[in-house]
Amino acid sequence: MVKKCKLTGTTNSVRIKTWPDSTVAFPASNMHFEDIEMVNVSNTVIINQEYRPWNQCNRKISNVSLKNVSGTSVTPVAIKIVCSQSNPCESGSCFDLTYSGSGGSIKSQCANVKSVISRKQNPPICGEPAPIDAPSTN
Repeated sequence: MVKKCKLTGTTNSVRIKTWPDSTVAFPASNMHFEDIEMVNVSNTVIINQEYRPWNQCNRKISNVSLKNVSGTSVTPVAIKIVCSQSNPCESGSCFDLTYSGSGGSIKSQCANVKSVISRKQNPPICGEPAPIDAPSTN
């Protein structure tokens, strides 16, 4: 659990990425983020199973929750959830997300997400599919 944090001017904040060549065989699951404030952050929420090219990640991401997470994004895509086509993200729970753009409107992008349970969301989670050839964010 990550709780009660304030991030200012960072490149990444809430971030989960999987690596296809990892020797660890268990899934990335049961991760909880609560009471997180972000100020002028580039990638406010990024979950990426396709960090490496060729979509070969076999590590499952599931049961991720965000509660009372808010702030300002310096990029138009505030929330990006890109999961593997062969091993989609499951049972994701996104709660109480509120973002505003420091330079205009913001949006979310998603690919291969099986479920998102939500309450308050701005922008709406999974409002726009991510392009298949979306570049990885380091």
